Amino acid sequence: MDWLTKGYAAWPMMIAPVLMLLLLIKERELIRDPRRGANFSQVIKIVSCLFLLPNAFAAIGYNLLAVVSVLSSLTILVADRHFKKQARA
Repeated sequence: MDWLTKGYAAWPMMIAPVLMLLLLIKERELIRDPRRGANFSQVIKIVSCLFLLPNAFAAIGYNLLAVVSVLSSLTILVADRHFKKQARA
C-alpha cells in the first residue's frame, strides 16, 4: 500500500469541480430552458455542493490548489442562478 498516496484521492476530487464548471458553461443553453434542463441543473448543483466541503478541507490540509476547486464549486452555484434569471428576462 506504499503506492497509494493522498494524491490518488485528492487530485480527482480537485479536478472534478473544474470539469463540471466547464460542462456548465458549455451547456448553459440547456439550463436556460427549464423544460429540458431542470434535472441537469439540479444534478450539477447537488454534485457541486458535495464536492465543496471535501475540497475546502483539501485546500487547508493537502494543497492550496484545491482553492481553485472550491471557487469552481461556488461559481457553479452562483452561475446557475444567473443563467436562470437570464432565461426569465
